[in-house]
Amino acid sequence: MRVIWYEIRKLLNWKVLGLVLLISLLFFELFLRFDFEHFPNGRPLGDIFNVTKQMINKYGQEMDEKEFQDFKETYKEEVDRANAYLQSRDDFVEAGVTTYEQFTNMDYEDKVANELFEEVMFEKGIDVFWELQSREVIMESYEVRKEFFKGETAQIDDPEWKRKILDGSINEILPSFVVENYNNLITMLSILIILSVIVVVSRIFITDQRNNTLYLQYTTNIGRKLFKKKLIASMITSFLITNMYIGAFLILYSFNGTQIFFESSLQSFYANTVNWLDITFFQYIYITIIGVYLLAFVVAAIATYLSRTVSNYISLIGVQIPIAVVLILLIFEYLVSNLFNIAYPMYITIGTYIGLIALGAAILTARWRKERKIDIV
Repeated sequence: MRVIWYEIRKLLNWKVLGLVLLISLLFFELFLRFDFEHFPNGRPLGDIFNVTKQMINKYGQEMDEKEFQDFKETYKEEVDRANAYLQSRDDFVEAGVTTYEQFTNMDYEDKVANELFEEVMFEKGIDVFWELQSREVIMESYEVRKEFFKGETAQIDDPEWKRKILDGSINEILPSFVVENYNNLITMLSILIILSVIVVVSRIFITDQRNNTLYLQYTTNIGRKLFKKKLIASMITSFLITNMYIGAFLILYSFNGTQIFFESSLQSFYANTVNWLDITFFQYIYITIIGVYLLAFVVAAIATYLSRTVSNYISLIGVQIPIAVVLILLIFEYLVSNLFNIAYPMYITIGTYIGLIALGAAILTARWRKERKIDIV
């Protein structure tokens, strides 16, 4: 165990940690900061976000037909508020716009009408008008949910899940942009973790090769077992790196205020995709994080193997670039983002994970067998 901790300390020296920190800060600025700081991004998304949170507080995670009627009554009350506002404005009265319906049907090519619209919506940003637009979008999504989803059921095998879609009983409240925001963040985070694991773990053997200490190690029985200990050190290091990133990510993500949607089904009436499984948003987060850990271990296994078989840094970097590119493309497609989207058959997603794990296990097993009988002459 002492050797393992010694190898971990070698991997996590201050120079390497400084490089990883620099990469992380740059990566955060380029690819992560925006989705953390600008969520929800502007209007009307911010208003839809607030309205759907109000809906969950009032109706729970689902909105049935009776509750939908109540939602429409609330919409009418908001229309009355908008009417009262318009009627209190002399300029709108002079323009003949005293109701919300007239406001939405104004001729925006007319200079006066356009200026009035711009003032209400953008200069003053009157909340009731933005909220009405948000409620209209939500009502439309709810009313057409059966027609929208029924064309996607052919690929779904689960009869209960298919029946739920065909019956039009998808009543869960979860804005699609909440899931999209999480997908963007977890996708970029997984790429950052993979790059960091490659940078750190790839040094596990290459430094010994450069110092010409490997052959000296093979002259002893203990030295021939170092491959296994270094492999364990690589896996522990990748686990620590992933833990650090996931922990920081969850802390930052908690400020996005999406916790109220955690118990909502991933398949809501306000969604633009259909998924293979009927799971909650929290379960989806949990599964994607597990997927990130698996990818980190696979990358650590490949990096360890290559570090032992490649003789110099230039070759090591050259070999790992195409591997990293392929993994990043797969992450963008379905390994992390769109994990259960029916656009990708379930067997492809599961099969890819199994294949990557099998590949990592196979090359390490083959190398371990070779290490035990390698000739140092």
